[in-house]
Amino acid sequence: MTLLALVLGASLFISPAVAQVGDGQVRGSTVHFDWATPEDLVARTRPLTNLVEEDLAEITQWLGLPNPPRGELIWVEDRDDLDALLGFESPSWFAAVTQAGLRRIIMVVDVAQTQTQLRTTLRHELVHWAMQGIGAEAMVRLPAWFHEGVAEAWVDQHLLGSVGTPLGWRAFRNELPLLYEFNNGFGQEPLHASEGYAMAHAFVERLTRIYGEQIIAEMMAALRDGKSADTALIDLTGIGLIDHEQEMRAELGSLSRLLADTYPSFFLIMTLILLIGFPFAIRRRRRHWERRQAHWLAEEMENEEELDVEEGTDDDRPWPVS
Repeated sequence: MTLLALVLGASLFISPAVAQVGDGQVRGSTVHFDWATPEDLVARTRPLTNLVEEDLAEITQWLGLPNPPRGELIWVEDRDDLDALLGFESPSWFAAVTQAGLRRIIMVVDVAQTQTQLRTTLRHELVHWAMQGIGAEAMVRLPAWFHEGVAEAWVDQHLLGSVGTPLGWRAFRNELPLLYEFNNGFGQEPLHASEGYAMAHAFVERLTRIYGEQIIAEMMAALRDGKSADTALIDLTGIGLIDHEQEMRAELGSLSRLLADTYPSFFLIMTLILLIGFPFAIRRRRRHWERRQAHWLAEEMENEEELDVEEGTDDDRPWPVS
């Protein structure tokens, strides 16, 4: 038994995922990350940390990029902890940050309402991590919106969609911002950032829908070769970034897209109208019925009065007895 315990203990000791506890933090490592998490968050963070290598392998294969570098995966409880690590006050919509230059990903646990949302955010950040395979120079040249569009296309979810305006209506009214406004970031304002994320996702989603999933790996290969995003698009699709954006905006502003954006809320709106209007309709019908009933009663009383008057005429008197 002692020997068995020592053998098992040895295998755990050399395991790269083994965790150590100290200073209220649990620490460990995987193939690509040294990770740390507050001890009281282990129940939420450890299951996702155990999936990091599996997720990263799938993402790297999808992107067609070489093995990404090692770094840190840091879990923090809230946005105050995030800001303390960053050294500045981050925008209110931040849920995680990937800092390739500092070789770290910072994940904010309390921002995610569910475990599924937390994993989705982690997978989004792992796309940013894997994209380091295009090289440092290409990473700097690549527009921020394209980074986010690729990550959003992978997780296929708008992380900020709940606070955003539907793109269909904004595009229909020609009120959408241009993608170049998000070349260097998404700003502080949540709604503006939400639109940027949604447009970036729409751009990349449209590319994969028209040209196939392999277009992403082909884009990454072109970027690794030193080409810009615009040049890569021209080589692979025959048209450049501006033309692709114009076609995307026309698609987003089409009547079919507008109907698609409003359809999910149609039944909700109708339900609310019915719920609000039903009591008023019942009250109106009741008042209408009461008025008609009062009218009938008035007519009935009038008829009775006429009958009373008629009972006093000669025709109604008894015949005289002779």
